[in-house]
Amino acid sequence: MSGNGRADTVILHFYQQVAGCPDELVHEIFAVDMSADRKVDLQWAEDLNPDSRPRMLEKHRVDTFADSFLKLNWFNKRSHWQRTLTMYVDRFGKTGGPDAIKLDFHERTAAQSKGSLVYAIAAYDDNSDGVLELLSKSGVDCNGIADSADPALIRTLCATFLAFEWHAAEVQCAI
Repeated sequence: MSGNGRADTVILHFYQQVAGCPDELVHEIFAVDMSADRKVDLQWAEDLNPDSRPRMLEKHRVDTFADSFLKLNWFNKRSHWQRTLTMYVDRFGKTGGPDAIKLDFHERTAAQSKGSLVYAIAAYDDNSDGVLELLSKSGVDCNGIADSADPALIRTLCATFLAFEWHAAEVQCAI
């Protein structure tokens, strides 16, 4: 988008899951790194302005998430939507809070294909202490090495995802 030859745009889609209905796109936010320093310089959303933006989607949180996502190196070439990351709460703990966050990395190889799950990562808070323990041994930043940067990156993504508070109870569909 910025023309600097590097991954520079993160598009966040926030869907509302409604029982018996298709998921509904509720918010779409664009975060752009114009300077190629892996830090968001510009952010905009058609459906949100600073006065009406929900607190949990405040600019700082979106910037933190997008900055971390850019470090994953999980980006699309040109304008093709071949790679996506889907994050969701998979399980709630004894206290009612999320204790399992899943990250599903999908890649579409054919023009009309839905996309294949390339790899999945799970972060768990098994003892409800607010600390995520990762159950992934693979590198996630596409540098070919499973190193200490990978768990830190996933923890930041998961912590920011949880701060978005996008894991409310299921809403019933009005048909």
